[in-house]
Amino acid sequence: MTDEPIQTPPETPATPPAGVGIQLRQQRESLGLSIDDVVNQLKLTRGQIAAIEEDRFSDLPGNTFARGFVRNYARLLQLDPEPLVAQLTTELPVEREQASLPHLTEEATFSIGGGARVGRPLQLALVVIAGLIIGAGGVFWYLQQPAAPELNVSTATLTLPEASVPVELVASVPAASEVASEIASVPVATAAAQTETPASVPASAPAAVGNGELRLVVEQDSWIQVIDAGGNKLISEVLKAGDERSLGGVAPYRIKIGNAPKTQLYLRGQRVDLAQYSRSDVATLELK
Repeated sequence: MTDEPIQTPPETPATPPAGVGIQLRQQRESLGLSIDDVVNQLKLTRGQIAAIEEDRFSDLPGNTFARGFVRNYARLLQLDPEPLVAQLTTELPVEREQASLPHLTEEATFSIGGGARVGRPLQLALVVIAGLIIGAGGVFWYLQQPAAPELNVSTATLTLPEASVPVELVASVPAASEVASEIASVPVATAAAQTETPASVPASAPAAVGNGELRLVVEQDSWIQVIDAGGNKLISEVLKAGDERSLGGVAPYRIKIGNAPKTQLYLRGQRVDLAQYSRSDVATLELK
């Protein structure tokens, strides 16, 4: 009896598993869930859910996001996510590799504190930043320095008594700057005294100050200042209408009169014409 060989039936080729998206869609439908239910649970858009279920993973932001979406979707549908994620690796599109960073040679780096090494561009940036900090510090230091005191020297000093002065007189008294300009513009008088007898001399004149070679008579309130050669201020005040003063010192005398038209000046008994030394009713002159 001849033994006949046992024939084995031909192997049926294994059916390839369905795509990851199809498996997820079938499980969703079997659970009776709609796409809106999945959207609300996973906080994804309808377009992203449709792309997953249709295996259009290239429409997703990237392979990393695709793996995370599939893993969360499987857990929502009560499926084991690991087999699906493993199968997903063969279905994901090939992403372009990120360009590698240039290699820094030993010569193009320097160390910081003996530890990490920093490239030359960063070294230059640090140098620039340090320079800006130093410059800003210098500017801040300069701005904090007190300003240099300003020396303001007035060429003429107006000293008024504490007593009240009529408004008309205050209006006629010149400012310090005007008096200074008058000094520069008026020529110096050299003992030019005209022979003229005083019109009227009060019966009782006040006592003379100094040698009394100067005499002042005012018809209206007038500011008078007289300084002799020694720098002594013989008078610097407002004389009232009708006042008369006799004074003297060491010639020459520097004289300023605020209301020249209403003031009479006598040098050694001779009247001085103030009109030629006046500007805007202010007379500035020097008598020897």
